[in-house]
Amino acid sequence: MTEEQPPGGEWRKLKPDAEHALRSLLEKVDSHASPMELFESYAYTKEVTARAVQARMEMYLPDSDAAFHHVRGVILRELTARYSHAIPESILRVPYGSSVHERIFALLHEQLARPVPAAIIRIVTADNVHTERRIRELRELGLDVHPTGSGNGQGGYELRSLEVDLGKLPSIARNIIRSKKSLPEHRRAQMLRDAGIPGDE
Repeated sequence: MTEEQPPGGEWRKLKPDAEHALRSLLEKVDSHASPMELFESYAYTKEVTARAVQARMEMYLPDSDAAFHHVRGVILRELTARYSHAIPESILRVPYGSSVHERIFALLHEQLARPVPAAIIRIVTADNVHTERRIRELRELGLDVHPTGSGNGQGGYELRSLEVDLGKLPSIARNIIRSKKSLPEHRRAQMLRDAGIPGDE
C-alpha cells in the first residue's frame, strides 16, 4: 500500500525486476563468478525481491481496515466520556493511528485468533527495526494482541479478539497530556489532577 500507487500496481512494476534479478543470481551461482560478483548480485536480488514480495502481500490487505477505525472510535468515545472535563477536545485524540499501525492491525485482523509470524509483519511494513515497538503501541491502546512462539526470532503475534481493554484509558490519557510539550508543565500537571490520573507512573 504505497502512497505512489496501489499495491497491485507496485507488484506489476516490481515483478519483472525481481524475476530478472533471480535469474541473474542463479546464472552467477552456476558460473565461475567471483565472490564479489555473487555478493553484489545477491544484495540486489534480496532488495528487489523483498520489495516485490511486500507489494504482493499488501494486495491482500484492505486499503482501510474498518475494524481498526471502529476500535479507535470506541477508545475515543470512552476517553471523551471520562476525561473531556479535564482534557480539551483539541488535544483529546487517540494516538498510534499511522498507516503502519493500521497495516499491522489489518494483517493481525485478517488472521484473527491465529498467530502471525513476526517476519511476515516486518516484510509487510518494510521495517526490521520498529515492528516490536509498533506492536507494543497497539497493546498500549488496549488491543488484545499477544506474543506467540519463542523468543529466538521465530515468534509472532496474535490478535485474539476485537475487545478493547478500557483499563488502558488512564495511561492513554496520561500520555496524551504529557506529549503536549507546548503546554506549561504546571498546566499539564493540573490536567492530570483534574482527570484524577496519577502523574508519577
